[in-house]
Amino acid sequence: MPKREEGRYSAPSLARGLAILEYLAHHPQGKGQLEIAHALKCPISSVFRLTLALEKAGYLERDAETKVFRHTQKMLMLGQQALSETDLIGSCMPVMRELRDTLEDTILLGVLNGPEIIVLEQALGSHLFRFSVNAGHRIRAFCSAPGKAISAYLPEIQRERMIAQTEFVRFNANTIATPEAFRKELQRVVRQGYAVDNGEEYAGIYCVGAPIFDRAGYPLASVWVTGPGNRVKPERIPAIGQIVKEGVARISRRLGWKG
Repeated sequence: MPKREEGRYSAPSLARGLAILEYLAHHPQGKGQLEIAHALKCPISSVFRLTLALEKAGYLERDAETKVFRHTQKMLMLGQQALSETDLIGSCMPVMRELRDTLEDTILLGVLNGPEIIVLEQALGSHLFRFSVNAGHRIRAFCSAPGKAISAYLPEIQRERMIAQTEFVRFNANTIATPEAFRKELQRVVRQGYAVDNGEEYAGIYCVGAPIFDRAGYPLASVWVTGPGNRVKPERIPAIGQIVKEGVARISRRLGWKG
């Protein structure tokens, strides 16, 4: 494109916004607006306007105490979607189908976004009555197996931020409905290596899931099985959890995890 055309179609605000996102990607602990402006040699007024716009759009979040800005999980989701989830979904689907064939109930894949899980893909169960949702479906993280599986292995700062964003609602007697009980449940998840939803939102529907780790050991996503209580029976959950945990560990190793 000729230089005149490049100048005609330039978008300085967009370029600065992208520069902020790239800069913060290298500083996961977060940076304040003054630090960003100094590092990028950008007017503080521009940084102020752009960081607030990116926060409103869901790409950044601001710590209420330190006022630093950090990336949200939305960037991760966009990256996965832009790649048609080839790295993640392509690595997951063969194992998800194997788990489906073994357990006969629907196997799902999802990622954490704030206090919610967003479903990316599923391998439908073989029973006539089977659980099914569309890609993009949102699930409350605090009372779901994938939400617990991912949250249990998040860095503490991110985990506490997710808890602060959560509205703990009691759906039935099985629901874990307080931050304190949720933290205790996450300790159990780490000991077991898998998480369980004991019909905590929908009575009679049980889920067992485990986290997928990337090469750095970060809980990138979760795979879980969902089925009615007469198939995903409480007494069978330890055995199901072991099957899911071992299958998901194979996915993590495909993604470079060495644990």
